Amino acid sequence: MAGPDDLSAVERWFIARGVPHFIDQYRARSDIWTRAIPILVVAYIIGGLQALDIHGWSFARNLFAAAVTFLVLVVGWLITNIAFRRPWFSRPKVVGKPELVAFVIGPSVPSLIFSQYGDALQALITGIAVLAVIYLGTSYAVVPMSRWAIGRAAAQILTLANLIVRALPLLLLFTTFLFINAEVWQVAGTLDGPVYWVTLSIFFLLGALFAVSRVPRLMRDLGSFPSWADVDGLLVDTPATVLDVPIEGHPDALPLRVRERLNVGLLMLFSQALQITLVAALLFGFFVLFGFLAISAPVISSWTQLTDLDPLATWSVGGRQLVITEPLLRVAAFLAAFGGMYFTVVLATDATYRDEFAEDVRPEVHRLFAVRLAYYWSLRTGSTPNS
Repeated sequence: MAGPDDLSAVERWFIARGVPHFIDQYRARSDIWTRAIPILVVAYIIGGLQALDIHGWSFARNLFAAAVTFLVLVVGWLITNIAFRRPWFSRPKVVGKPELVAFVIGPSVPSLIFSQYGDALQALITGIAVLAVIYLGTSYAVVPMSRWAIGRAAAQILTLANLIVRALPLLLLFTTFLFINAEVWQVAGTLDGPVYWVTLSIFFLLGALFAVSRVPRLMRDLGSFPSWADVDGLLVDTPATVLDVPIEGHPDALPLRVRERLNVGLLMLFSQALQITLVAALLFGFFVLFGFLAISAPVISSWTQLTDLDPLATWSVGGRQLVITEPLLRVAAFLAAFGGMYFTVVLATDATYRDEFAEDVRPEVHRLFAVRLAYYWSLRTGSTPNS
């Protein structure tokens, strides 16, 4: 029979490649929150330390407040372990609702002790937000997924460079025209605060919609295999190679669950997001350099109607004053986000770019589906490991 160690190795392989939801009976209590315990502890302490008032209190009182924060954490840990009949200072193997409630409420206790009700409410809201971020990041293995995407980009650096070199000239052609347009500076250069970030997020959301529209097409047929021999061939150099799968016959389709489909979709989008981010970063760097060299402070003032530019950096070259200002950075980021959205649309609509991207991710995703098929075959049939 396929031993637990064999299946555990395959499950770790899934996690390392950013598809933990391929694991059978993947649960938040035992698989997600337990892996996030170190992050939860750090977030708990940071939330509790909001009770400190560095400028308004004495050193002794701040030290006492910090000690209370750590004491609440230790006491809460002890009470939870005792209530569930675990060793007092053991790390929980299962993290359920009681532990999560303690994580949310605990950091607000020091603030309540010192009658800082606003800080207590802030700690409570922050705790809920941190839980949501940790759940999404851990559940879908964002860090391993990022490592996988970066590794794929490094392995395909020539293809990626060719893709970017072919896309950048057209991007630079029309975005440079926009960059020297006074109306763009009047709009983007004067935006500030939340309104500016919401405006940039619109480009991000539109680009994400175009990228998501491609995922179903790319995923189509990746989970289908003509024969078990094809599946077995894809298991080479994976932990699933020790699992014994049939060498004849046609494997039945194994439909993806909703979370599995979402997990694979995110994995595929990460590779594309890396390309788009690189293009946007190159555009941002180009516009900052171009604006620093070619657009003077009086011109920026004339375009934006701002009288106090407050330069972030200045440099005198040949009697000309070169400046980097906040409006320059805002316009550069605005056009970089716009260029990133345009590049996303090109990836989604241009057949040449689309095929190059598909050939980059398709083999790896196809291998993931093959390992998943062998994994579930072993679970359901109790197959014998290959010798």
